[in-house]
Amino acid sequence: MIKIKILLINTLTIVSLLSSCSSSARNNEVANSIESSEKTTEIINTDVDTNWTKKVDKSNSDWKRLMSAEQYRIMIEKGTERPFTHMYNKNKKKGIYVCAACENPLFSSATKFDSGTGWPSYFSPYFSKSIHVGTDNSLGMSRDEVVCGRCDGHLGHVFKDGPEPTGLRYCINGESLKFVSNIELKTVVFAQGCFWCVEEIFEAVKGVSDVVSGYSGGSSKNPTYKSVGSGRTNHAEVVRVTYDPSVITYDELLKVYFNSGDITQVNGQGNDIGKPYRSIVFYNSDVEKVKVENYISKLEKSGKYTKPIAVEVLPFKKFYIAEEYHQNYVKLHPNEGYVKGVSIPRYKKAILKFPELLKE
Repeated sequence: MIKIKILLINTLTIVSLLSSCSSSARNNEVANSIESSEKTTEIINTDVDTNWTKKVDKSNSDWKRLMSAEQYRIMIEKGTERPFTHMYNKNKKKGIYVCAACENPLFSSATKFDSGTGWPSYFSPYFSKSIHVGTDNSLGMSRDEVVCGRCDGHLGHVFKDGPEPTGLRYCINGESLKFVSNIELKTVVFAQGCFWCVEEIFEAVKGVSDVVSGYSGGSSKNPTYKSVGSGRTNHAEVVRVTYDPSVITYDELLKVYFNSGDITQVNGQGNDIGKPYRSIVFYNSDVEKVKVENYISKLEKSGKYTKPIAVEVLPFKKFYIAEEYHQNYVKLHPNEGYVKGVSIPRYKKAILKFPELLKE
């Protein structure tokens, strides 16, 4: 008897939820609440894949092992979450909503709007392979079901009462989604001796998504390791650091740089001697130039150094990527003599000076 009552209550709850989800959106409020897309700086999102070619096909037992109980109930058993309960309903951050099961990009924040129904709502999918729409005749009604285009997981339903330009409202369960924030990535180029060492240090810093070894600072085109090492090109060994300014600031990157080597050594770093190993901070704007110059001035006035700061401050012009075998050199060759004797000790010494800036 108890089981029957529970089943009846659950059934009535589901019907009530589906009825709310299929109710007409308040068109005037909808039109006024559509979030505008970014219009200034180009936004980069490196965490979504629109180039997939193979579908994700797993057994229910596999999905049950990989999903939370609520995700499994909604995405595999085609359930519905209660309205106004999921945080994505009111999420106004810029980014992309991907499938919680397979991370297929589904919807953009630029097409999200407040439908008043209590579920995350969108007027358009992210790209052509985001979703599939089929017929759902369950619970005595006919609706257009929305499933993930890659794994066929249940997402929600689509209705013809949305805002322009599509007139559609994709009513989606928040549990079926995973939000990936947009990030405006920036780059900065540093030189401070052997790029193997500097690359390893900056790879450990939070907010840094990529570090590439290369050459910059000279006038010769398409330099090579051999030509730069000869001193004829005037290029220095450098690293290009790509970072998320919402996680780590330019000033904090300067702290890492000025605590990663001997900033008083002229044309060299340790036993690596010559102009290819000189220290340089390349600035991308006048703002960055002032920041670097102020940082150096503060260090010189600190009384900590008995010699002048030997770091050059130059405008960034062009970066040439180094040969493939130089990339990730320390990680790929941990037992190599120079790495064991120079790179790793330098890395360990440096990171002690900025523990709060390291990746967890």
